[in-house]
Amino acid sequence: MLHCIDDGPDKMISTHTLAAIRFGTGLGPVGRTALDGAILWDSLQPESGGHDPSIIPWDTRRARALERRDVQRALRDAEDPALSARLQELNRKDRDDTFTELRTNMARLAFAPVGFFERLVRFWANHFAAQSRGGVLRAGRATQIEEAIRPNITGSFQQMLRAAALHPVMLLYLDQNASVGPFSRVGRRRGRGLNENLARELLELHTLGASGGYTQDDVTQVARLLTGLAVSLEDGFTFEPRIAEPGLLEIFGKRYGGRPMTLDHIIELLDDLALRPETAQHLASKLAQHFVSDSPDPQLVAHMSASYLHSGGDLMVLYRAMLEHPGAWDAPLSKTRAPSEMMAAAIRAMDVPRDMVTDLTSRQTRFFLAHPMEAMGEPFEQVPSPAGYGESAAFWVTPQGLAARIDWAMDLAQRVPEAPDPREFVDIAMADAASDTLRRAASGAETRAQGVGLILSAPEFNRR
Repeated sequence: MLHCIDDGPDKMISTHTLAAIRFGTGLGPVGRTALDGAILWDSLQPESGGHDPSIIPWDTRRARALERRDVQRALRDAEDPALSARLQELNRKDRDDTFTELRTNMARLAFAPVGFFERLVRFWANHFAAQSRGGVLRAGRATQIEEAIRPNITGSFQQMLRAAALHPVMLLYLDQNASVGPFSRVGRRRGRGLNENLARELLELHTLGASGGYTQDDVTQVARLLTGLAVSLEDGFTFEPRIAEPGLLEIFGKRYGGRPMTLDHIIELLDDLALRPETAQHLASKLAQHFVSDSPDPQLVAHMSASYLHSGGDLMVLYRAMLEHPGAWDAPLSKTRAPSEMMAAAIRAMDVPRDMVTDLTSRQTRFFLAHPMEAMGEPFEQVPSPAGYGESAAFWVTPQGLAARIDWAMDLAQRVPEAPDPREFVDIAMADAASDTLRRAASGAETRAQGVGLILSAPEFNRR
């Protein structure tokens, strides 16, 4: 049984409010189930769902990119109206599909019964940050999240690490196609060598962490083992023995590889990295920093790390360890909602009909969701670096970002047919997390729309 934290006599925010804001996707109209740690954890399996057909599979994107490449090559040789029209059609499909994926993911955030699962999807998607680099392959981050992250949220970290690190979008993003074993058949013949991007990020970001105690020699050895991984538009993901570094490679005191080199050797390393104590510490610390505080209780992190190791990398055990520890509930609301989280929480609080989001046209999606997210600092389908988006408030709280949040909040308040009374809405959106100052300001607004917009753009609403 999970331990549910009781509201102490001096506690300013109820367990339900804290659970909805810190771990869920926000508060909504009265009547929703009261939340605590146990209910959050119990919600994960029912809300996991399955693949949404509106998210374009990798093979479909790959086939479309392959056709786009062939059409572009043909057009270099001669003008052809039919081919030009086909190229425009392919580009339009990618654009429209990307907007559809944005609407789908916003709806998932805004309308989830609890939202803890969706918040975890966002956390792990940022942990394994990747994107398409453009060219003939126009998008792919939503696909990577759908195929590698979402199905493994409630499984083991070994499974997620395999799926995320070996997904074609990650391999292309980190230039793994450019890495060739120096002593492989191709390496000896063509004089090609290693690219260490994937190996470095695998150790520094995905498993051990920057303070995980690895050396540059470890990075190089991992890079040697990872050779053979390749992606092509014609064949998709493949393992190519011709570019794989042959022989045994020693990494952290254990030997991997052999003759011939196979994908199983790489998977063996990934599974071992997933269960190292440094990885447990890194994951526990990062998860606690994301949900609770930039400086989480060390005992909370230690409890999460020990639980993860004892379970053999079971992510459900890791989440339960976080939710059952008092350190996850004692810290004040000090984190800042990312733009998409703020937008979803606002849509949720306003009780916006689902079809007002899902039935948007591409043009409407651009102006209601895509452009505002970009102005706030979170452009869809993009990441700032392999390290993903920052966790500190300073990453999100910029003059331009704040102005964009205010503009979007005011716009949303005017989009609904009838804005609610701000004096009532502040309780729906913030409950006992709202300050007396915000309540007075909302009640003094000249119009309902202005009052609602003021609440949604207030620092308190943007905090989690």
